[in-house]
Amino acid sequence: MKDIIEILERWNREGAEVALGTVVERVGSAPRDPGAALAVSSTGVVTGGVTGGCVEPAVIREASEVLQGGRARLVHYGLDDEGGFEVGLVCGGRIAVAVYRLDPTLIDPLAAAVQSDTPVAVTLRLDEERFGEQALVFPGVPANGATSDAVRSLLEIGESAIVETSDGDPVFVEPYAPRPNLYLFGASDHVAALVTIGKQLGYRVTVCDPRRVFLTRERFPLADELTDEWPDQFLLRAPIDARTAICLMTHDLKFDVPALRVALVSEAGFIGAMGSVKTRAERDARLRELGIGDADLARLHQPVGIQVGARTPDEVAVTIAAQLIEANVIARAKRSETISRATVLS
Repeated sequence: MKDIIEILERWNREGAEVALGTVVERVGSAPRDPGAALAVSSTGVVTGGVTGGCVEPAVIREASEVLQGGRARLVHYGLDDEGGFEVGLVCGGRIAVAVYRLDPTLIDPLAAAVQSDTPVAVTLRLDEERFGEQALVFPGVPANGATSDAVRSLLEIGESAIVETSDGDPVFVEPYAPRPNLYLFGASDHVAALVTIGKQLGYRVTVCDPRRVFLTRERFPLADELTDEWPDQFLLRAPIDARTAICLMTHDLKFDVPALRVALVSEAGFIGAMGSVKTRAERDARLRELGIGDADLARLHQPVGIQVGARTPDEVAVTIAAQLIEANVIARAKRSETISRATVLS
């Protein structure tokens, strides 16, 4: 629902009633993950989606019935026939979609939390007696029987899932974690391209370069923050966690070496650096002289980006984005192994 929150906020201001179809469980291959939502307003406008178009018409019908007074419901979609020509997922997977009226009192505080990068989760009851009830949960504050530990864990990995209440009832939890940080060093054309794609991937993007002549708002209009600190000094005070990505795009050793000395002993989930073979060899040697061992150096993606022969700044930015996505998928999979969840598709 996060990707359509601004539209829902506008509909709410206009007084429209809204029914949501939210993917709460996926089994096998499916186009969208849990949390994907399709919204239908009482004015007949539709936004969002739950698949790539496979079952949207069916979900719109279900949502329209709910808006007309029908009960909230859980609808299952899969491969209904051998040819895959009926309503269903031709990819072979199965999804469960909860269809329910959106609680209008949640929209404004949820939108405010998203805009301010305040961690919050939306819970949706899936038990028969209270199906469709929604609530906002902030870390450390249990609600609707959903444990604060489960909410906190899901916020950490950024995934939606079904958990059990203390009474054993299923509750869908959709976390809205603060945007992860993407720190880009070097006010270059490559960084300008990365700012754009980083924003599209949901990062809070900072560009850092002590050379003020290059660091202008005109060059980086979409960046959340511009700073002319030296890279290592910036990293010493900047928040860094497992979701943080750091990219050294200067291939200048006077910037790279001090910054990487800080980055490589931090919790950052992704660290990359540009540089030729000669630059990389000299950079590694200097880092080893500063006490950085092989295990820490192995964390460094260099040269940053998937090596497919990209040449232009935009092409290079795409390869770095692909590498970031790959690293994030692997990291989420490792963290999610520790989270137990109930399922409604068994």
